[in-house]
Amino acid sequence: MRRYIGYPEFVQRDQRSLVGTALLLTGSHEQAIRLALRSLRTVGLTWPPTPWEDPAKHAHIALYRRFLRKPTAAGTTALVRLPPQRRVLVVACLHNGMTRPEMAAILGIPLETVESEITEAVAVLSKGNADRLATRLAATADEASVPDLAAPALRALRRRRRRGALLAAVVVLVPIGLVAALPLIEQGEVWNSALGRQNHARSTEAPAATRVVSSPAPGSGLEPGSSPGPWQAPRTSFAIRYAVPGKCPDDGASTDGKPTPSRAGKVTCAGWTLKLAGGDAGRPALESVECERPGHCESTVNVPDAAQHLAHGDDWSYWKLNPAVSPDGHRIAYLSAAERRYVAHDLRSGQKRYLSPALAPADTEAGTRVSVSPDGRHFTVELGGRRLRTDFTTGTVTTLPAGQATAVEEAADWLRQNYRVWRDSPSGRHSAAIRAEKGRSDSLHIIDARSRRVFRDLQLPSLGDPTASQVVGWLNTREVVIKMTDKAGGDLLGFFRVNAVTGQMHRVTGLPDGNTIVLGAMTKP
Repeated sequence: MRRYIGYPEFVQRDQRSLVGTALLLTGSHEQAIRLALRSLRTVGLTWPPTPWEDPAKHAHIALYRRFLRKPTAAGTTALVRLPPQRRVLVVACLHNGMTRPEMAAILGIPLETVESEITEAVAVLSKGNADRLATRLAATADEASVPDLAAPALRALRRRRRRGALLAAVVVLVPIGLVAALPLIEQGEVWNSALGRQNHARSTEAPAATRVVSSPAPGSGLEPGSSPGPWQAPRTSFAIRYAVPGKCPDDGASTDGKPTPSRAGKVTCAGWTLKLAGGDAGRPALESVECERPGHCESTVNVPDAAQHLAHGDDWSYWKLNPAVSPDGHRIAYLSAAERRYVAHDLRSGQKRYLSPALAPADTEAGTRVSVSPDGRHFTVELGGRRLRTDFTTGTVTTLPAGQATAVEEAADWLRQNYRVWRDSPSGRHSAAIRAEKGRSDSLHIIDARSRRVFRDLQLPSLGDPTASQVVGWLNTREVVIKMTDKAGGDLLGFFRVNAVTGQMHRVTGLPDGNTIVLGAMTKP
């Protein structure tokens, strides 16, 4: 199958490492081979990998997670007697070369927990000598008996795909059968087999419309001498799908119609609107909820003190500011117009963190921005040449030296010179940007930030006439969301998700027409 070109070679190259790792975790050759095959199947389901994915690392992470879902232990060695999570951390960090921050992000636990678990394990297994323990782990893994898993891995992958195709067919055909059978069902009674009981007879009256309470109007600017108060986040399980700015008035307009010079560092417009989605559990905390069906509800929430425009210089020029929304949609950070500093909120707990001191004019001369890590735990604020990183879980704020910048952060000046807008990938290693083309539709560039090389140049379709495009954000590690408009008239043609590997495009529905949008948990209901 052409789809799996290179997959057998990958399996043969990395099978010994995977089986050795699984043997350390389980203590059994039989269980180790079974666990390795399942992790290889996980990688195969998304084959071929993207240029920025390491399939070997992907397979090891899949192996750790699968083992923790159903941990096993055979034998009486000190290693297999450790608790499953501690066992995984020791093997991953001391044998496979995973860093401790990586494992904290993968398992969703605090870094302090990772440190303490490994320290205690090393103390038990080798009296505190980590190097000696790593040598023992390598020797044990080398004893693994490894058959050629290429053919079994392909067979397992094909079985999984056939099963998936069958289930997809069932999902399509069952609703069709139910619709066809509806006229045959007695109208007075409805049987719910999932509940195992008979429900009340259907009402012949039209159902009452879901009550929607309008939320307050978004902050659309700052009145002279006033500012909105600090925002209090609702405590809800709903997730932010996207954020859009409210309408700004003419900043600082005077009575004669001429702009008045702005003071550097002054917020001249504030107000963002959040679109949230989730289940019924978020209803009590939100002012407006509308449900399409049970478990699929939406709400609109306004953040009146989230800054949009920040004045700089001695005239009326300003920086445009965007909030940062975590990929899971549960956290948001922005510059607060009320408190003149960056803040972050967690919607699940209602907790608030300060990310920066109050801004001085010098902090805004070169622009300022806030970003969030892929796991939603760390927020980074850039201001006045400084980079402040806050751990939301602990509240710890550290000033990052230049050497700790990601590849994308280091390439920011180069990107700024070559592109008007770009968006960082979830890994921080790549960027997506649009290259404007004269007389034809634009191109999507996927850029390796470390080498500053364009390794994917995707010509975007014209959709009838030459189109202009703008990168909105990354949907996941493979797909970029872009907004397309007609070059001649400027009419919105829609939002599209573009596969950065194949160039395939699919329309994204449910996004508003506007110049600016910040994506959150786009895959939420």
